[in-house]
Amino acid sequence: MLILGIHMGHDASVCVVDDGRIVSLIERERHTRVKHAAITHADDIDLALKDAGVDLKDVDFVSITATQNWPLVFYDKSEFHFELDLAKADAAQCAPAYRTQCESAIQRLSNHHAKSKDWLVKNFNNDRANYRMLSGSPVDFDAPETDFLVNLEFPLYPAYWDSNHSFAELRGLDTGSIRTYVRAALDLRIFHMPLKVTIRGRELPGALLPHHLAHAANAYYQSDKDTAMIATYDGGVRKEIFGHAGGLFCVAAGNAIGPILPNYLTSSNMYSRIGMHLCLDNGPGAPGKLMGLAPYGRPRFFPPEMVGNLYDNPAVMSVEKHFQTKHARYLIEYATLAARALGYSDFKPSAETILSRFSTDLAATTQKLFEEQILAASLVLQRFAIGSGQPTENLCLSGGGALNCPANSRLWREGPFENVFVPATCDDSGLAIGSALYATHTLFDRPRQPQGATTSTSAYLGMRHSQESIEAALEARRSSLRITRLDGGAPADAAKALADDEVVAWFEGRSEIGPRALGHRSILADPRVGANWKRVNQIKTREAWRPFAPAVLHEKAADWFNHAPLPSPFMLFTAQVLSRQLPAITHVDGSARIQTVAKDCGGFREVLEEFDKETGVPVVMNTSFNGPGEPIVESADDALRFFETSDLDRLYIGGHRVEHPGAAESGGG
Repeated sequence: MLILGIHMGHDASVCVVDDGRIVSLIERERHTRVKHAAITHADDIDLALKDAGVDLKDVDFVSITATQNWPLVFYDKSEFHFELDLAKADAAQCAPAYRTQCESAIQRLSNHHAKSKDWLVKNFNNDRANYRMLSGSPVDFDAPETDFLVNLEFPLYPAYWDSNHSFAELRGLDTGSIRTYVRAALDLRIFHMPLKVTIRGRELPGALLPHHLAHAANAYYQSDKDTAMIATYDGGVRKEIFGHAGGLFCVAAGNAIGPILPNYLTSSNMYSRIGMHLCLDNGPGAPGKLMGLAPYGRPRFFPPEMVGNLYDNPAVMSVEKHFQTKHARYLIEYATLAARALGYSDFKPSAETILSRFSTDLAATTQKLFEEQILAASLVLQRFAIGSGQPTENLCLSGGGALNCPANSRLWREGPFENVFVPATCDDSGLAIGSALYATHTLFDRPRQPQGATTSTSAYLGMRHSQESIEAALEARRSSLRITRLDGGAPADAAKALADDEVVAWFEGRSEIGPRALGHRSILADPRVGANWKRVNQIKTREAWRPFAPAVLHEKAADWFNHAPLPSPFMLFTAQVLSRQLPAITHVDGSARIQTVAKDCGGFREVLEEFDKETGVPVVMNTSFNGPGEPIVESADDALRFFETSDLDRLYIGGHRVEHPGAAESGGG
């Protein structure tokens, strides 16, 4: 069964899944070169189908999801369009018992749709709004070719979800109530809506899936586990507008995923807003920078009463009328009062005071609070797992908050679950995967396929680039760059260059999916040279204080790092560095965000093996191959354009070494 998964919000993507096997994932940002690009177009679908080697006529079903507060916009409905359609209920596996609820939800959404156009016209085309920046172009909502649907996170849900449970209440539930919740979660199939999908004239059945349910499916079905508890959490928590949000607690067994309850975790939204308050970034880049800043400070302002979800602390509820800003505003006010009492003199963060005592301590406090809230969430899930009579050692995490490596590692070290799995695409780029896998396994009960959860190769699912296209891009630049064919000798040549303290870019095969560079689109440097921290930040035009990550040979990782699960193939856990030989990748608290590289990881693995032979160190510094504010490079043209204007010493691509014309003659090759 061939299923097309589509994510319509920011980090838009299209996935092709063939009977549970992920064949291709196209992230819109990679080919449009707009970071976090939004709104799937027909050409994204064309690229995904072409990359998978299939035709539109081969597609059996379409599963669609979106970012919570993003409208579902169609720039040209003659090319790509979908609509809610109860006539497709059978094809979408909507149980007959829930047809009435589906019909009511469709009517409710239709009424909401009629009231939304004025708001869309005002906000979607506002140059300062994320909608406009990430969609790339304004939308004429009066044009006959344009259409849209409004989006609610859960247009259908069981009535008991309106209870708004705090974590304290959930931990106190009796065993009978827990078993009722878990049994209902696995039995219910009322969360998706039936769709009629039209792509380039072909009509297909489909389903509209809630955002967080797609997150949950993305994690569980790629974990290769038979049972798990699941927590999802990200920045969207506006219950008063978009329905239940913030995240989900789910249970999974075999093919089925069951949402137990909304978790109302505001952790990710708080984290992002504190990052913006500290002037780290005015958008999606703030959380990543805050994670790097936190080790410079101490959590002196930590408020224990804030641990839990939104409903655990009545004092938080009294701050701000908007659901999504309460935790951030409360923490800022709390930290400011505490700082005054401690004799701090700076309370107004700015781009110039990022490393000030107040800013770094607020960052450290925010990180600690985030970790404590996630640990509290895991204890709730443990209570549900034990109380249900079906305990599991497995926890799956997804949503943008799961990109927080220190929190993931602490959860693995101190939490109640033996195994913690986070997919490479835990952010919104993986929602197309989750949507397609949910349809495959939960709706249609097709057998699961091994996804390769323990190796980076499971993330090498981006667009395929032929050797011919690489050769053509190189040929077009032979007059301006020095290009040497190396064929099979590129890994050894790159390792020698790294050992000689050159900074190189490595471009290989299909691109990584997700936001972390995993060796196919990477900038590499010698981790033994402390100056490379500053040097590579300058090449990438990043802030000098931001840290870098190590890639390490899988079988030697335990000799160089500890306090993190091994293997760790997706750069999603933070370890402690055991050796003083690695100053360029060791953060100020002795930590590093590691990636273990297995034997099946191709040329990138060979670079590490050759570097180990040269130096006795099986580790290289690895960071994403991109400049500030742009996505990771996708094509050979992207890589060569970056190299031409950068201070990189070399680029290895398609069996060639590329150098600047004024570079010294290379000894190798």
